[in-house]
Amino acid sequence: MVIALLVCLAATVATGLSAYGVQGKGPLAVLMVTDANANGNEAGYRALAKKRGEETESTVRELHDLLANVTVALVVAHIIGVAVASVVHKENLVLAMITGRKRRAHD
Repeated sequence: MVIALLVCLAATVATGLSAYGVQGKGPLAVLMVTDANANGNEAGYRALAKKRGEETESTVRELHDLLANVTVALVVAHIIGVAVASVVHKENLVLAMITGRKRRAHD
């Protein structure tokens, strides 16, 4: 579960940065916008880049929104799982996660 959360969170951050970069903002803006000025025909290239940018931005934004929703669902599932495991095993797992100590299992 933790690995799924970390992977999903990393993908959410990556797609968020990409979507922000397509808009010409953020740390990836230089990578996303630089090729728009590489051609000598600036006006035609800007129109094409704008069309591509809008399509790319829409796709990346939709993927980002989906990943954000999946991340929230995984967080909720994790919290519910911890609560259920705490009740079933009759131990405070949240306290164990904070302190790093669990009580000994009775054989």
